Amino acid sequence: MFKLGLLASSAMTAVTLLLAGAPGGAYAQTAMHAASRDANARFLCTYGNFLVSSYYADDSGSSYSYAWRHVAVRIAGHGQTVRRIKVMEAQSASTSRSAFTVGIYSNTASGLPGNPIAVGKGKIGANCGPVQVSIPRTTLKSNQKYWIEERTSIPQDCSRHSTFCHSLAGLYWEADPNAKHRAYVQTYHLYQGPTGSSSSSTSPWTKQTQAPFFRLK
Repeated sequence: MFKLGLLASSAMTAVTLLLAGAPGGAYAQTAMHAASRDANARFLCTYGNFLVSSYYADDSGSSYSYAWRHVAVRIAGHGQTVRRIKVMEAQSASTSRSAFTVGIYSNTASGLPGNPIAVGKGKIGANCGPVQVSIPRTTLKSNQKYWIEERTSIPQDCSRHSTFCHSLAGLYWEADPNAKHRAYVQTYHLYQGPTGSSSSSTSPWTKQTQAPFFRLK
């Protein structure tokens, strides 16, 4: 009973974290430390950010909770070939993992993020700063829409634990005050109860008032 209560409490904490933030998805981050000597990088590390996260908790297989929060930005191709994506990143204080993915995704008929085209793995440093992520060489067709999307992931395996276990991956994708585009955010939450009951929900992609920083190279 105690473990079930702990799982339910942790699940609610995860949902709160995933949905946290001021309207628009970005908020001031006054306590962030920037390792970069570049003045623009230091400014971006204090201007605002978007939470990207994932969470998993398991009560020895009898019940579990899983949640994530993705952030994406729509772009237009200009016939350029892309090999790297530069982003500005900072760790969440409560994260247990520093790895994340960022990549180019297709645009669906409804104008929302679709399938991955070219995705690479990055790692957040101890301090806020730029991260360059290599992706498979990709040519973006002129006048075609694409998406740049960030995600985190965690292993959904608690088989080595005899009691409650949980894992949280969280990062802040720093906002760009000069961006003309806007970010979109989507969240997901699943809870599987010990009696086989379950509930899940996926939010629609929601447009924000700002956008995160990125550069294609």
